[in-house]
Amino acid sequence: MRLLAILFLGTILTACTTVKDGPKPDLDKAAASRVAAGMEYLRQGKPMEAQRHLTRAIELNDDSPEAHNALALLYRYQGDIDREERHLKKALSADSDYGPARLNYGTLLLRQGDTEKALREFERAADNISYDGRGMAYANAGMALVSLGRAEEAKNAFNRALRLNPQAITPKLEMAHLMFDENDMRAAQFYYDQYVASVDQQSPRGLWLGIRIADQVGQADRKASYELALEKLYPQSPEYRAWKEWKAKGGQS
Repeated sequence: MRLLAILFLGTILTACTTVKDGPKPDLDKAAASRVAAGMEYLRQGKPMEAQRHLTRAIELNDDSPEAHNALALLYRYQGDIDREERHLKKALSADSDYGPARLNYGTLLLRQGDTEKALREFERAADNISYDGRGMAYANAGMALVSLGRAEEAKNAFNRALRLNPQAITPKLEMAHLMFDENDMRAAQFYYDQYVASVDQQSPRGLWLGIRIADQVGQADRKASYELALEKLYPQSPEYRAWKEWKAKGGQS
């Protein structure tokens, strides 16, 4: 669920940022305006208003990959997987190089348990040099590779994500995890510190990793601070339960 939450958040915030260059007919402009309005309503948690605008966008231009991709996100929000998939396929049929739909289709496949196929979609999106969301595509590919146990390839994907977008949060945290798993505490600390500097409030996953890194490198004050934050902010999280079990065993993973 952690992986899917990360991917969902990223795709819903960036899915409609790529727009084809060049002049558009008036109908295309009207459809694009409806898509923008619909996505804004979706961000505000107003699905009925979003659906009204996005349905109108499709009526104005049924060949708009942006409109079909946005409507797919609305159906994802509503938990309607069949319609989500249908509109993602329509978006890609209209424009097979439309990166946001390719990324979102990969996320859908991941939710359906087809990690290998999802990875291929993420990689195809990342290879599209005209797509300005390539950094996210590499980050998602990295997450899929981690799930498949392909750590070296995952590290390469995360590093490419960071080269494209140095402000990205997920690749920093995931690189810190991979380095921790390899017992490379210097590298784990480096990526973890970058992650901490990039967020206003750490996730429970971040705090739990920070506790273990601080324990390994002998930073007692930092460890205590992260433990307190995890206990106060996320007492219902799986990471909190893992920390309690770890403490009960004397701090042994």
